[in-house]
Amino acid sequence: MERGERTEFRADIAEALDGGAALLARFLARGTSLTSRTVLRTLQEDGPTRLTELAAATGVSQPAMTQLVGRMEREGLVVRLMDPADARATLVDITAAGRAVRSQLHESLRERLAELLYTLSPHDEATLGLAMRVAIPLIQQLTRHAAESPTSQPAPASLTT
Repeated sequence: MERGERTEFRADIAEALDGGAALLARFLARGTSLTSRTVLRTLQEDGPTRLTELAAATGVSQPAMTQLVGRMEREGLVVRLMDPADARATLVDITAAGRAVRSQLHESLRERLAELLYTLSPHDEATLGLAMRVAIPLIQQLTRHAAESPTSQPAPASLTT
């Protein structure tokens, strides 16, 4: 594959991933913000996490994450803990109620997606299913790489304002 073709291929991949994320955010994740979902998922998968790390993982500012965690704490979804490694730092952890909400949100998402998939022909659904079987391990690999070495490049100003 030549350089120009590879660049075009990468643009197509980015567009497909962006479209999938938009589908989840706009049509399937009703009732809660994508950032809240990401916080609950991160805490459930990674355990107690510093607020600054949550902000970085979700791409929001630290003040915005502080407000979100405060709201989620008032709702009983998360709890703040003292960091045993550094008493000056605070960790955020998911509560049993947060786990239950995450489970409900996940199940609701699956149900909505199943309903949406019925709008495809059986052939198109099978084609998408096959494509996803191939794509999922690659997306998981990209997710691991992103977690291990987050980009240091800021988002373009047009995306942050």
